[in-house]
Amino acid sequence: MKILLFITLFTFSAFNAWGCTKTLTVATNESYWPPYVILKNNTLGGTEIDVLNAIFKGSPYCLNFSVLPNSLRAFEELKQGRVDLIFAASKTVERAEYAYFTLPYRVEKMLLYKHTNSPNLHSINQLFSQSLTVGVNRGSVFGETFEQLRLQYAEQVVLTSESKKRFGMLNKQRINYLIDDSLVAQHFTKQYSNIMPAALLEPINVNNVHFMLSKKTVTTDDITVINSYIFNNKAAIERIYQNH
Repeated sequence: MKILLFITLFTFSAFNAWGCTKTLTVATNESYWPPYVILKNNTLGGTEIDVLNAIFKGSPYCLNFSVLPNSLRAFEELKQGRVDLIFAASKTVERAEYAYFTLPYRVEKMLLYKHTNSPNLHSINQLFSQSLTVGVNRGSVFGETFEQLRLQYAEQVVLTSESKKRFGMLNKQRINYLIDDSLVAQHFTKQYSNIMPAALLEPINVNNVHFMLSKKTVTTDDITVINSYIFNNKAAIERIYQNH
């Protein structure tokens, strides 16, 4: 009972189960990740949900959405085959051991953001050399350069599981900087006027994101079919992101 209360698992059916030949359980650990995921009145919305629905519309696959407490739990559930799909996933060698990755369906740009009272920086190395702190998503990938710095200066990297928590911490100056998706940050910088992009810095990381599917429950034939849906719905996907 304690485990069930802690997990707080919500399930949402995207399509009528009638006519489905296979149901995919889709995991998200974010309940408020605008514009990508927004949970309101027990209904999941946002661009990622819209994209999934557009890609799988008219397919033999039905989608059930489950909200999990954090990204580590989502990856473990996928590894064990208790969920089938995670969206907005970066491909890594470690993850490819237990998951298939589809074609990319969008590009993710990770930028550094600062509080108005935080020093201006000319490089990410300067952040660490000055003993400053940076908040990052526990499950995100930031590229090889940052990953090396994160290992070297682990005590200066604050791991969190939700964007709203990171921006709240920066607003209260509990951290000096944060790294987040540029579209997500557009929302929160409107909410917090004292948070802004760090000037003179290149993006921390720019990479493709994919659907990540469990090797325990999904076949390579499924991946081929899903890739065809992604390819055939490129125009629809682009339209969904154009407004953000």
